[in-house]
Amino acid sequence: MNHSSFVGMSPTAQFLERTQGSILERYRQAFTVSRQDSLDSIFEVWQAADEEWKVVEGEQVISENVMETACRFVQTLPLGFRLPSVTGEPDGHINLEWYRNPRNLLTVSIGPENRLYWAALIGSEDPRGSCRFVDRIPKTLLYYIARVFGA
Repeated sequence: MNHSSFVGMSPTAQFLERTQGSILERYRQAFTVSRQDSLDSIFEVWQAADEEWKVVEGEQVISENVMETACRFVQTLPLGFRLPSVTGEPDGHINLEWYRNPRNLLTVSIGPENRLYWAALIGSEDPRGSCRFVDRIPKTLLYYIARVFGA
């Protein structure tokens, strides 16, 4: 914030404005760093998949499109949502998992063409489904991610 915007503000109001801005910036930086760990994990899984599953040279086990979709999914998680653990699968999918305990978990498998396949176990419930991911996480998945952690 520039000092010209402080014109007409009391010293206390100016202090509060600077403090609030500083707190928000630290929060944004911390949030970006925390997401970066998940994004790095997605990239590492994508890179390691070809070596791990010994594919024919020139082919990719996990496509770049699947990797990019997984990254966009993580980047669009709302503030305050826990980030998933990341694994790869020999079928070319990237799995994102939210786990609290054996009876509270959700797995989202990201496949080609922006397809999401998900399954949850929440107590005695075992909801599952599939849908396309288009720039926004479906509300159903956000609901079940929150339920895994008791929200």
